[in-house]
Amino acid sequence: MTSLVFFGSSEYSLIILNKLLTDSNFQVKLVVTKIDKPFGRNQITTPNPVAQFAFGHQLNLLQIEAFSEDCRLKIEDCHADLALCVAFGPPFFDEAMLNLFPQGIINIHPSPLPKYRGATPGPWQIINGETNSAVTFFQIDLLPDHGPVIYQIPFTISPHETSSSFYQKAFNLAANNLDKILSTNRTPQNESQKSYYPKLSKESGKINWNWDQLKIYRFINAMIPWPIAWTYILAKDGAKLKLKVFSAQLISGKIEIKKVQIEGKKSTFWSEISSYYSLDFEN
Repeated sequence: MTSLVFFGSSEYSLIILNKLLTDSNFQVKLVVTKIDKPFGRNQITTPNPVAQFAFGHQLNLLQIEAFSEDCRLKIEDCHADLALCVAFGPPFFDEAMLNLFPQGIINIHPSPLPKYRGATPGPWQIINGETNSAVTFFQIDLLPDHGPVIYQIPFTISPHETSSSFYQKAFNLAANNLDKILSTNRTPQNESQKSYYPKLSKESGKINWNWDQLKIYRFINAMIPWPIAWTYILAKDGAKLKLKVFSAQLISGKIEIKKVQIEGKKSTFWSEISSYYSLDFEN
């Protein structure tokens, strides 16, 4: 049995963690995640999904903001064979952390590395119209998403893929192949093929109406579940308002906006309010 420390912080991390707990090849000695942070409109301090899961399943849990010396000592005390990192994000692993694990730190990344390195591989593969992807097991080194590849598992991206369905597909596929992280194969990434996409922000969700209709459709899907695509609309009195776009259809090559929400109001369908507002294609 291989003992490990698990690093993760998102709902997608739980797909892997759940599987690890039922796999007799692994023993999870410690779960490491981020400290509780303010969440939602009311900014209520809330544990992330991994912390909530660990509390509910009586797992050893360490919540951190940085890799302090105290943090390193607590992880070192586990004497784990390896670490597995899934949707953890910063802080990034330094040499001292990498040296804690005889079998290294393995990351599960939902792209065919070295393509689509970075924090947002799912949305940008959808936006760019990729039809094939892969989930990659690789060994972390000191550079972002750079280390040698252990194994890649290919999968297809549907024409109507959202980021949520993309990540569910990728991490479920990884969960069913966790034995691959024990492989001793290590293949350096081909740096000539690398591409990098940074973390999304709320501003990233603004729709660019200069794109072709198909790309706009993919973009709206890619922004689900976050940050949600948005645009400006104009009221009859000339007021400019922000409109979130939760869904759309592509009919005969033309975008048809479906579920929306004017900022500060309840969600509705564009067809119910379009006679009162117009899309602002200039901004």
